[in-house]
Amino acid sequence: MRIRRRRICFIQIADELVPDLSALFSGDLRLESEPSAELLCPISGERLRVTPRELALLAQMVAGEWVDAESFLAQTHVDPEDLRDLLQRHVVLSDHKEDVLSRQIIEKEEHFEQVGWLDLTAMYHAMTRWQNVANDESQVEHTPEAHRDRLNEWVEERGALVTHFPQREDAIARHAMELPAFDSCLAEILKARRTTRAFIAEEVLPQKELSYVLYGCFGAQGIRDLAPGVTAVKRTSASGGGLTPIDPYPIILRVEGLRSGIYHYDMGRHALELLVEKTEQELRDFMLEMTAGQDYFTQMQAAVVHVARFNRHHWKYRQHVKAYKALLMDSAHLSQTFYLLATERKLGAFYTAAINDADLGACLGLDPIEAAPIGISGLGVKASEENHALHFNPEPFAPK
Repeated sequence: MRIRRRRICFIQIADELVPDLSALFSGDLRLESEPSAELLCPISGERLRVTPRELALLAQMVAGEWVDAESFLAQTHVDPEDLRDLLQRHVVLSDHKEDVLSRQIIEKEEHFEQVGWLDLTAMYHAMTRWQNVANDESQVEHTPEAHRDRLNEWVEERGALVTHFPQREDAIARHAMELPAFDSCLAEILKARRTTRAFIAEEVLPQKELSYVLYGCFGAQGIRDLAPGVTAVKRTSASGGGLTPIDPYPIILRVEGLRSGIYHYDMGRHALELLVEKTEQELRDFMLEMTAGQDYFTQMQAAVVHVARFNRHHWKYRQHVKAYKALLMDSAHLSQTFYLLATERKLGAFYTAAINDADLGACLGLDPIEAAPIGISGLGVKASEENHALHFNPEPFAPK
């Protein structure tokens, strides 16, 4: 049998609080810090606990080539029990014909490299995915007084927030510019844009409004074949390399003429592809789970999941240190366009990245190495904004 270690893993060494047993037997509860080590896998998101002896063993093993297990033991004089334990936990892989899990991990490693991931950004992606996360947002009081009390607690814990209007004291000159007349049609839409957290759930969204926002935000406005099999698509938002890697998955709760369910938007045909049909209430419960308990985002009429297609984006930007940042910015650009289109149509909109993306990706049938949800835009009939506790209603301001 031949063996090798996993190809890509990062080592995290941290302090772990453990009970002081001698103190515990004396009737005293004391905690002391002990160093602990974990291997972090950027492919699966696993945290693999390892001992110092196991780390020393892994440091003697390469990932790029297979070695005979017996020869490895003879050459390194490591404890066979340590190696056996690492093999059982699949920290070390084998080519044994019955080791199915090792073969699956090897296939994922090869797929990971084919897609073009950079290990550092893949680590961030894998370790920040949420699964079954739920907060107490639905139990939080949203009155201005309750919000002020929470902010006061944060000030006591964290100190005062840094200034809202930063200035450079080391500036060698300061030139005040004439304030423009910011009153064009676009300017008025920009000034009216805001996040909506209160929707009228029982209202029906006209299909033409959904069609307008989907096409205006995610629809193809231009196309160009750059080379055989390489096509760039223009949307109304900027996209790194013209790759348009964000794939929209609408969730339809209450829209005129459409069955409630989970869809995929085919931007080449401006068509909705129904993937899963669910009742409206099932979808509201689903959205509550996927937005980690943000109950105010369950009342809208429709939502759009932003799915990042790494296999398209990383095809060009292979193992590029800036690729993941650029891809997230694609979603950010689309989010702002979505807001502005909704504002133009007098509709409410929101965007949230606080989602159970691992769960949502599984529901959409996505391979997380190839594609994954990174945010959700919402659309619906908004409740009155004036003095609503869930809405941000700022005082007018002009620079002086």
